[in-house]
Amino acid sequence: MHGGGMMLLVRGGTVVTAEASFRIDILCGDDGEIAAIGPALDIPTGCDVLDAGGLLVMPGGVDPHTRIGPDEQRIAALAPVLLAAGTTTVIECVGGPRGRGMRAAWQDWRRGWRHAVRGGGVDFSAHMVIGQYDGDVARGMAEVTQACGVNSFRLSCGGEMDDTQVMGVIDHAMELGALCALDAHGGLVAAYLRAGLDRAGIDSAEAQALSCAAPVEGSGIARAIMMAGMLGAPVHVGPVSTRDAVDAITAARLRGQRVSAEVLPRHLVLDGEGDEVFPGCDALPPLRDGAQHAALWGGLASGMLGMSASGAGADGGLAGEACMPDLVGRMGLLWHHGVRAGRLSAEDFVAMTSANAARAFNIYPRKGAIMVGADADLLLWDAHGAAHVLSSCYGAPVVSGAVVHVVRGGVVAYSATQACVAGGGRHVDRPCFGRDLAPRVRRRAHLAAQG
Repeated sequence: MHGGGMMLLVRGGTVVTAEASFRIDILCGDDGEIAAIGPALDIPTGCDVLDAGGLLVMPGGVDPHTRIGPDEQRIAALAPVLLAAGTTTVIECVGGPRGRGMRAAWQDWRRGWRHAVRGGGVDFSAHMVIGQYDGDVARGMAEVTQACGVNSFRLSCGGEMDDTQVMGVIDHAMELGALCALDAHGGLVAAYLRAGLDRAGIDSAEAQALSCAAPVEGSGIARAIMMAGMLGAPVHVGPVSTRDAVDAITAARLRGQRVSAEVLPRHLVLDGEGDEVFPGCDALPPLRDGAQHAALWGGLASGMLGMSASGAGADGGLAGEACMPDLVGRMGLLWHHGVRAGRLSAEDFVAMTSANAARAFNIYPRKGAIMVGADADLLLWDAHGAAHVLSSCYGAPVVSGAVVHVVRGGVVAYSATQACVAGGGRHVDRPCFGRDLAPRVRRRAHLAAQG
């Protein structure tokens, strides 16, 4: 099996991108990029051939929101699990300065991840998480955008920072050409409700569901979008789990505001009405009642919710079975309940599992695309893979389709049928969006406000 340093020809499959499907071959160069695409390509001397007959060939999955954490043992265990599930690139949430400076925190994170995935795993990049805003944080934001390949910051709208701090982060990020990703599931309302529930002896998943009810999420997402809109800034929001949140995103996009959003697969297929308990079931946002599912699927099908994310790592265990369903089941859940159910096309599937995330965080077409010069990250997918239960401890969500091979950087990094030698994952620099972002977006926001 291909082990790097050679060219690899993937032939005989049906290539699926976010735009179209067609029968072509893909030649992966020895530099890790796609060297050629076309029908019936000749086999170069010394080139390995990977037979994709009967399979779909798609860009490797891009997970735009993971929280695996800094523990190297955990990373080393979970990165191959992600790869085997079809994800080749993750954008991990990296904790804030903690007294050492944002750039130092990023350097520690990058060193740990690079060491943990040296034997094989996913490519990786970072969102820097911000929990406060002051002059030191502002300087740190400038440093990591200029020197570390970071172009996004995650923060909570309604957490410990007040609105002036949140808007300060959004404003400064846009001046740097970076994007803010906001969640809105906490806040003062949720904290007040949670305190009352704690006093009543109600905790864990039930308390999360009651304190972060659907109206709390919907109003929080709307508020986050409003604050970004007042500054004329693009914004990423989510995870999204309610009709109210979808309505807020749709209204903003119809006004012309630049809003991207993510949804976790578990919110598409599981509900909070049963008694099932699984790792992470008390995470935010909580599982909702099944009545929210139709709005989320509609948001995906219409393009208002552009991407799927895992949003999590695993519980205390390290085996694949211990992972939350979003982490290991992201592809299979979307394929079974989306494509096979007739809600999504195969092209939609590619958009939601790779292309849209790559676009939103400015690594497209390096990631999320199949074209000459793109990274040779490919998922060879059996669309007819049998439906099966992901795990009995997850409320029995059903997945289908199957990962047969995963190519990362032109190397067969995972195969369900043969042994392979995978190279280590690499850090992915994400360039900022350009010096003209702020004035250009503000002009567009001004025009939208006049409409």
